[in-house]
Amino acid sequence: MIFVSSVNAIEKTYRELLAKQKNVLKLFSGNPAEHGILFPPKLFKEAYLPYLDKLDYNPHPKGSLEAREAIARYYKRHHHLANPEHIILTSGSSESFFYLFSLLAQPGQTILAPTPSYPLFESIAAMAHVCLDFYPLDETDNWSIDLEALRKKITPQTKALILVSPNNPTGAVIEGNQIDKIVALANEHGVALICDEVFSEFYFGQNTFPRPAFLAEPALCFTLNGLSKMLALPSMKLSWILATGHSEKVIQVLDALETMADTFLSCHTGIQKALPLLLKKSELFVASYHQEVKNRLALALDLLNHPSIDLIPPQGGFYLSFKIKTPHIPFGLSSWEDAQEHCVISFMKEKGVFIHPGYFYDLNKGLYFVISFLTEPTSLRHGLGHFKDWMTQETLDSCSGV
Repeated sequence: MIFVSSVNAIEKTYRELLAKQKNVLKLFSGNPAEHGILFPPKLFKEAYLPYLDKLDYNPHPKGSLEAREAIARYYKRHHHLANPEHIILTSGSSESFFYLFSLLAQPGQTILAPTPSYPLFESIAAMAHVCLDFYPLDETDNWSIDLEALRKKITPQTKALILVSPNNPTGAVIEGNQIDKIVALANEHGVALICDEVFSEFYFGQNTFPRPAFLAEPALCFTLNGLSKMLALPSMKLSWILATGHSEKVIQVLDALETMADTFLSCHTGIQKALPLLLKKSELFVASYHQEVKNRLALALDLLNHPSIDLIPPQGGFYLSFKIKTPHIPFGLSSWEDAQEHCVISFMKEKGVFIHPGYFYDLNKGLYFVISFLTEPTSLRHGLGHFKDWMTQETLDSCSGV
């Protein structure tokens, strides 16, 4: 069996509280619709309803040419050239990763992923029967990639390297000077790049978002994105893979990806037909959406401003990680994971607020927690206000031996 069903103590507590009809505020959801951010209904209807008048179905394995051309225009607006023939539509980033893991590595071969990162990759690697190994991000250098550690992780069995930028949960963005070095390292070892850019629309830097596929010359690179975060349309299940690199390699992998996509034809026809108009007319919405996310980040940073809280402000995305400063593991427990779990469960029971422990994301060498600052402002104030009160009473007292 690939998966063994289990309910951890945190999820068990959450379910028990719901069964008792207790209200629990979740501070970790990255779903814009849950937090009052909705794509304009009028514009969505304008783009989607014409499909209902015809309901035709003539699928192409890569996705409709019109949709792929619209994605190429999206990149052109960001000053990048993308070939529509090198784009494959999928029903989500998870499916994109599964295709690429299955394509690039044979059973027993290795894909490298960053740590900290979200736990999606382990499940997909298990389904694809490939091995997953991890390279570290350096907290002392704003969660940048530790290039020397990455180099040591690459072996002849390493077939792909995942770059998540902006990262979830740190919000770190891989800058141009590091991209050059990473691409050179990948090319030297014949390792493909898989660039997860689903949060790229929410980059808070002053310059253009740095994309490895276009800033350097990777021999083989796959860029992943989609509508879930970009247009606040997770329910529409449209994502894509853009393949770039040396032409002979790109053509070879595209043939294989097209065969895989043809097996499932999973991307809904209606949203493919709507995509050109959605991308063309959404710029005002995206600009206001981006600003709203920045405002919520500023609020979260203000609410977490406390001498006992340590954090590195995110450069992009919807998530941030933070740490309670303490020199030793509190509550008389034997591990940081146990201490994080204790905090999350106690806070949920006492205040009705659910945050994620850092160890869900491999942040397990301190008292780390993760939230989504996308959370609606009133809820963010409520949840983080309670957290600071609870932290002062519970955690800091324990850490000081009170």
